[in-house]
Amino acid sequence: MINANCLQNKESLSGIAIALTLHMKKHGLIILICLAWILIGAAKSYPATEAGQVLTVSGSVHVIRDARRSDAEPQMRILLKDAIETGERSRTKLFFMDDSILNLGEQSRIEVEEYLYSQEKKRSKSIYRLLNGLLKIVVGRSDLEIHTPTAVAAARGTKFIVWVEGSGEDMFTGIITLESEVVVKNIIEGIAGEVILKSGQMSRVYMQKPPEAVQPADIEIMRQFNGRAMVLGSAIKDVNITSGKLEIQEADGLFMFQPPVSREPATQTPVTIEVIYPE
Repeated sequence: MINANCLQNKESLSGIAIALTLHMKKHGLIILICLAWILIGAAKSYPATEAGQVLTVSGSVHVIRDARRSDAEPQMRILLKDAIETGERSRTKLFFMDDSILNLGEQSRIEVEEYLYSQEKKRSKSIYRLLNGLLKIVVGRSDLEIHTPTAVAAARGTKFIVWVEGSGEDMFTGIITLESEVVVKNIIEGIAGEVILKSGQMSRVYMQKPPEAVQPADIEIMRQFNGRAMVLGSAIKDVNITSGKLEIQEADGLFMFQPPVSREPATQTPVTIEVIYPE
């Protein structure tokens, strides 16, 4: 009799243990699911890294973010991993928190690959990917790199022009330095060799090849690309500035950004000058 009771007690205890285990597993799973949702919600609540703003727009310009395509407008925020694209006869000027300015020519696309800005040092480390087209850069307080399908151009505190031309094995990247110097190499690490371009010099980097020897930049080429990168577009009416150091100027009732570096005017006004020669 005692043995039978013991067996019944053991069976009862075993059943209770199994029930408790199933209960814990069930609720443990629920707890894990709840934690997962909390973590997902927390991740979504963190703001994306802001890198800069659209300064000026001329023609058809789009910002691509998370596979969504939006019309670019002056003062629109630019975030990490954003892509900016221009159509035919279209251009845009982009201003970044480190005071860098990027002028994107027509039928061009650039992506903000990396943007690390230090509030303490007021300086950034940035990488932009130019997939096609033309880009004129005024480097602010940044260790800046431009990556293209064939080349890497690294610079600090300078002005230079980068463009991508051709296709397939004939594709190349052209670089012209306007001020200071730019270090250029092939984007493939296994291809040795780099060149340093000083003011007024240029080079090209073809697929699977080291940079060409440094040569003086042709004046006509420099003028052509400077003209193609000039942006004359819509002005800005809103003055709520959240990033960078932009001064505000009012002209004809419109407020416009005045970056801390030189840039082309937002409008062109004919000027008549009367010259009186001495008799």
